[in-house]
Amino acid sequence: MRRHFHGSLSFLIILTASAILVAQISVDVRLVNVIATVTDDRGRYVGNLAAEDFFIEEDGRPQKVSHFSQDNDVPISVGVLLDTSGSMERKLRTAVDAVDRFADRIHKDDEIFLMTFANEPILRQDFTNDRNKLFHSMHKMLPTGGTALYDALSEGLAKIRLGRHDKRAILLITDGQDTSSSTTIDQVLRTIRESELLVYCLGISPLPRAQRSERRSSTWTFPPVFSRKSSVPVRRDDVDMNVLRTFADSSGGGAFLLSEGLVGGPSTQMERVLDTVAEELRSQYTLGYYPAHADDGQYHSIRIRTKKGNVVRARKGYIATSS
Repeated sequence: MRRHFHGSLSFLIILTASAILVAQISVDVRLVNVIATVTDDRGRYVGNLAAEDFFIEEDGRPQKVSHFSQDNDVPISVGVLLDTSGSMERKLRTAVDAVDRFADRIHKDDEIFLMTFANEPILRQDFTNDRNKLFHSMHKMLPTGGTALYDALSEGLAKIRLGRHDKRAILLITDGQDTSSSTTIDQVLRTIRESELLVYCLGISPLPRAQRSERRSSTWTFPPVFSRKSSVPVRRDDVDMNVLRTFADSSGGGAFLLSEGLVGGPSTQMERVLDTVAEELRSQYTLGYYPAHADDGQYHSIRIRTKKGNVVRARKGYIATSS
C-alpha cells in the first residue's frame, strides 16, 4: 500500500513538473505575425489565396503557418505623422487635403491619431474614428522650425502600440531630413523591428535647381517602392529616401517619392499614393507562426513566398523580444 502511494506521488510530481515546463514554453514562445502584400507581375493585388499557398522561412528554416487571414474587413489603427517644419509651408495644404481624403477612403471604423513634428513632435488628435475631429485638428497648424523626424517616429511608434486594433500602420509625410532629434535612426529601426506594424513613408522632394525652369510634359507614374540607392549626394533640404525606404523595408510597408517637378505636382501625386496605401491596407494577408526558439533578443530573418511565384512584400525580419 505504501509503495503504491509513493509511486503515485512520484508520478504526480513528474506530471506537475511537466505541466509547469509546458506552461513555461507556451509563455516564452509567442506567435510571430507577418503582414504580406501580394501582387502579380503587373503590380495588381492578388486575392483569394489560402494558407497552403504560402511558404514561410525563418533564418532559412521552414515554418508552419499557424494563423492566417485576409485583411479585407480587418479594422486598423493608423497614426499619421505630418511634417510641419518651415520648408513645408507651400506643401502643407496639399498634405492636409490628401490626408483628409485618405481618412475617408479607409474603413469608417478605423481609428486614427494625428501627430505633427517640427522642432518636436506634438499630438494634435488622439485616436478617433470621428473624421470631423481629425479634419479640424489638421487645420490649426503653422509650418515653422526644424525637422525632428526620428523623435516623431519614435513617439508615433510608442503611440500606435496603444491602438485598440491588432493591425496597425504609421503614415509618415515629410519633405526633409532629420535636423533636430535626440533619438537616433538605429533606435527607431530597432523599435520597428520589435513591432508588428507597417510604416508607409511619403517623401516630398523639391525640383533640382537645374530643372526648375524646365517644363515637364511626361505623365507621372509611381517609382518602384524599393529602387536602388542613389549615389547622388542628398542636400540638407532634400528627402533622404534611403532612410525612408529603410523604415518601410523593415516593416513591410512602402516608401514613395513625390516630386514638385512632375505633372500634377505633389497634390495629384499624394492623392494617388494615399489611395494606393488605403487600397493596400485592405488587400493584405496576415500570416502567423510559432518559432522554435523563445524570445532571445536576437534578430531573425523572415522570407515569405507563394507557390505561384507572386511578388510578396513583407518585413524581412524581427527582433525577438517580449518588451
